[in-house]
Amino acid sequence: MSDWQNRLNTDTARKMADRYAPAFAITMAVISVPLALLYLVPVVLGLFAPPLDPKVDLYAVNRPLAFTFLDTKGNEVGHRGAIVGARLKLEEMPAFLPAAFIAMEDRRFYSHNGIDPRGLARAVILDLRARSAVAGGSTISQQTAKIIYTQQQRTFSRKLTELVNAAGLEKSLTKDQILQLYLNRIYLGSGAYGVDGASRVYFGKSAKDLNLAQAAMLATLTRAPSVFSPRRDLLRAQQRASLVLDSMVDNGAITEEQAAEARAHPAVIVDRTTSNARNYFLDTAADQALALATINGVPPASDMVVHTTMEPQVQEAARLAAVNTITKYKKRTRASEAAVVVMKPDGAVSALLGGVDYRESVFNRATQALRQPGSAFKPFVYLAALEAGFSPWETRDDEAVDIAGYTPTNFGGKYYGTVTLADALAHSVNTIAVSLAQEIGIRNVIAVAKRVGITSPMQANASLALGTAEVTPLELTAAYAAIANGGYRAQPYLVTRIDISGKPVYNRAPPQPQRVIDAEVNRDLIAMMYGVVIGGTGGAASLRGREAAGKTGTTQDSKDAWFVGFTTDYVTAAWVGNDDAKPTRNVTGGTLPAYIWRETMLAAEKGLPLKPLDKSVKPPEAELLMASDVIWGGADEDVLGREPEFAQAEPEPEPQRRRRGGLLGWLFGDDDDEPPPPR
Repeated sequence: MSDWQNRLNTDTARKMADRYAPAFAITMAVISVPLALLYLVPVVLGLFAPPLDPKVDLYAVNRPLAFTFLDTKGNEVGHRGAIVGARLKLEEMPAFLPAAFIAMEDRRFYSHNGIDPRGLARAVILDLRARSAVAGGSTISQQTAKIIYTQQQRTFSRKLTELVNAAGLEKSLTKDQILQLYLNRIYLGSGAYGVDGASRVYFGKSAKDLNLAQAAMLATLTRAPSVFSPRRDLLRAQQRASLVLDSMVDNGAITEEQAAEARAHPAVIVDRTTSNARNYFLDTAADQALALATINGVPPASDMVVHTTMEPQVQEAARLAAVNTITKYKKRTRASEAAVVVMKPDGAVSALLGGVDYRESVFNRATQALRQPGSAFKPFVYLAALEAGFSPWETRDDEAVDIAGYTPTNFGGKYYGTVTLADALAHSVNTIAVSLAQEIGIRNVIAVAKRVGITSPMQANASLALGTAEVTPLELTAAYAAIANGGYRAQPYLVTRIDISGKPVYNRAPPQPQRVIDAEVNRDLIAMMYGVVIGGTGGAASLRGREAAGKTGTTQDSKDAWFVGFTTDYVTAAWVGNDDAKPTRNVTGGTLPAYIWRETMLAAEKGLPLKPLDKSVKPPEAELLMASDVIWGGADEDVLGREPEFAQAEPEPEPQRRRRGGLLGWLFGDDDDEPPPPR
C-alpha cells in the first residue's frame, strides 16, 4: 500500500473518530453504568439481606412430603412423594460428584458472592430481547435459594426474591455449606431429591459409591429432569454426560484420561421392574397412610415412615404369575390384563397387583376397576341358602328356568338331572343357582353379601345370582376372607404403623371380632367350595396336596374371568380381562385366573406347614350322590345364559398331567407348557 493511501486511511479514520466520538462515549457510558451496577448488586444485597433463622431446617423446608415404606419384617420396600435418600456431607461424596455439578451449573461458584454479574448480564439482555423471562443466569446459590424459598415459575419478582435470598445464604453460610445444601435438595427427576436419592433411583446405590460416569449423568438432570431422564432415553443421557465430562476437563476437575475412561464405561440404570410392580401396593398404602395421619383435616407436615403388611416375596410371586400367564396366552386368548390380591384371613394385604405393567398404566385394577364377578358371586347365594336351613347334600333337579323372560342356561347348554347343592356349586350349575336365589329371596342374598364385605351397589334382580353386580378384586377378596377365617368380618388394611420424626403417630389396634357367619354354616360352605377345587371347575387351582377352597367366575362373552380362593394361610383373588371390556377368546375362571392363583399361592405357601381347612365332613349318603351317574365332562360355568361356541375342558389338577389335542390344545397348550412356578 502506498504512502498516500496510508495517509488517506489515517485521515479518514481520524475524521470518523472525531465525528462519532461523542456517540461512542455516550454508548460506552450507557453500557458500563449498568454493568458496574450489576457488579455492585451482590455487595448491596449482602448489606441488606437478612440473616438465616438458625432454627429452620433448610434441608426440609418447602420439600414435598416423603413416604418411606417398610415390609412386615421392617425392610425398606419403596418410597412415595419425595425420594430424598441420605443427607450427605461433601466429604462423604466422591470429589468428582460436586465437581460435576459445578462444571455444569456454576464454574465461578467459589469466586463470586452468590450472584455472577456476567451470567446475570447475559440473562438480562436475553430477557429484554425476548420481552419476557427466558434466561436464568442463576448461580448455585441462587438455585438453592429458589429451591428453598420460592416457587419455580419464571417472573421478575421471583428473580428479585431469589437474588435477595441468595445473598442471605452467602451471608450466613460458607460456600461448602451452600453447595452441600444444594446437592441434597436439587430435584433430579423420578421423584428423587438430592444426589443420594437420585443415585438410589437410577443406579440402585448410595451417592457415596458413584463412579465418574454416573456422577456426570446425574449432573445433566438439573435442567428439565423429566425430559432428560435416562429412563426415557439412556443413549442421549450418556451423550449429555460426555459433555459434562468435557466441561470438567476444561475446569480442571478431572484429567482427559479420566474422562476417556468414563466414556469407555458409560453409566447404565438399574431395572425397576420389581419396584414398579410394588407401586400398585404402595399407591394404595400411601393413600391409606395419609388418611390415617391426617388429624382434624390437617395433613402431616413431616416425612413419614409407614410400616405395611407387604410380603415382598408374595408380591413378586403375584407379579411373575400374572406377567408370565398373560404373556404366554395373550395372543391366543386376547386377554391383556390381570389383577391379583393376596390377603391374610384377618384382612392384612400381603400383595396387591393392579396390572401387568405399572410403567404402561398406573390404573389400579385391584382397587379401582369395578367388574362383574360372574359365578365367583355364587358362594354368597349358597351361604344365604345354608343360613335358611338348606343342607349342602340335599338335591335339586337341574331343569330349564324362565323368570319373567330371563332364561339362564348352563355352560355348554347341558342339564344334569338331580344333583346335590354341593355338586351344583362345584360344577357351577347356573340354573340351580338362579332358582335357589329365587327360592330364598334375592334380597336375602344381597343382605348376606353386604354382611360379609361386598360394599358395591347390588340390584335385586334374578341375574345377580350369576354375578352381574360389579365389584373390585379387593372387596371380593375381603368377602371371601370372612369365609376363610371362620366367619368373621375382614376389613382390608395395608398399614400397621406410621412414624413421624421417629415417633409413632399411628399404631393399628386389632378391631373387636365381628362374627358374620355361623361357625357350623361356615364349615359347610367351605366344604362345598373345597369341592370346586378337588372335583369341579377349579381343578387347575389345585395346590399339590395342600387343601384349598374357592370358586371360578366367568361373565358374558368371557369379558371377565376370576378365581378366588383360600387356604388356612391366605385368601387370593385373580382377575383376567381387558380394560376396554372387550371379550376374551373363551377365557374362563378355571383357566388363566386359576393358573395365576395357583402359581401365586404355591410361592406364598412355600415352607408353611400343611393345615387342613375347617370344613364339615360329607355324610355317607352324600358320597353316593356325588358318585352318581352324572357326567360332568369338565365343563365350566355358563356365562349368564349364553351358549358358548364350544365347551372348554378344565386342566387336570396337579400333579396329574394330560395332553390336549385339537382346538383346545391350540388354544391353551399342553399342561406341561404352562408357566413354571415363580422362583
